[in-house]
Amino acid sequence: MKRGLFILWLGLLIVGCAPRGEINHVPLAVGGEAAMRRVFVATNRNLAPDGDLNLVRQNFGAPRSRELRYGWADISIPPTHTQGEIEWPGRAKPDPRRHFVTRDGGPYAGDATAARRGFLDGLTAASQPGRKDVVVFVHGFNVNNAEAVYRVAQVSHDFDAQIPVVLYSWASAGKIRGYVYDRDSVIYSRDGLEEVLTDLADNGWRVTLVAHSMGSHLTIETLRQAAIAGNTKALKALRGVALISPDIDEDVFIQQASRIEPFPEPFLVLISTADSALNASAWLTGKQWRLGSMQDKTRLAGLPVDIVDLTEFTGGDKRKHNTAFTAPAAIKLLYKLEREIDKRH
Repeated sequence: MKRGLFILWLGLLIVGCAPRGEINHVPLAVGGEAAMRRVFVATNRNLAPDGDLNLVRQNFGAPRSRELRYGWADISIPPTHTQGEIEWPGRAKPDPRRHFVTRDGGPYAGDATAARRGFLDGLTAASQPGRKDVVVFVHGFNVNNAEAVYRVAQVSHDFDAQIPVVLYSWASAGKIRGYVYDRDSVIYSRDGLEEVLTDLADNGWRVTLVAHSMGSHLTIETLRQAAIAGNTKALKALRGVALISPDIDEDVFIQQASRIEPFPEPFLVLISTADSALNASAWLTGKQWRLGSMQDKTRLAGLPVDIVDLTEFTGGDKRKHNTAFTAPAAIKLLYKLEREIDKRH
């Protein structure tokens, strides 16, 4: 077995053996010093086999749905929380004093139109009076619904988000062997993400769009699609875009970006040359690197993007793929960048 293939196989084996995240429902979990974050969810994941549409019990699975579903979840963050971490209970009994747990949640009731209306009304109720700003987060490869929901809650808490946060939970297989399935799901999920962005724009919301890993590919494909379709309202509603550790071929990104008009600004691309997950992805595609691990920054010269290099930041996950969310120093840097963006608008 070639050395590169062996290293890739070993890395995937280690990741694949890690326990997967699950929704742990502990009613009335918030108390004492625990904090709570509400996560709004728009998803094209189909229902899991039990057929119970309930975000609390994480019954959205990998199968793709032709229609969007909307819901919400209240996540309790323990008082012992360490910045950048998601304190999963693992095999222990979920304890709100030590773990992330879900207090409440569920779908918005009614048919598709009523559920969409409930979702938009929920955002308004969670906003400061007179302010209609929202963050839309698009997760990456190999992420199940529970992991996506808890990650958004962690990011929202650690970045002290003052505006509602929406998770676009696209139909990832949630399996390390599902890379090709997830890439197909990216193409499948473009219409759903554009629908969410269009609904928000039509209702006067200004959107900060944040995407991670393969979710960045979905995001840039959706923006390109909207531009080609003449959906300028959705593009003009963007107050900023950040692609974090983007799992995209850099040539493809340049081609995608060239079709987007108007181009959202500011537009951040967060990279790390030490990102082992993207290095494995690059090996699979026969390239030296992916956009998120690129070593020649001049490749993006001429594009109105700002590159933020997180290579030297320590702490956080060992693969350097989630540095922006898990390394305290990076979180502080991005917190300052977000506040600067906020001042511009």
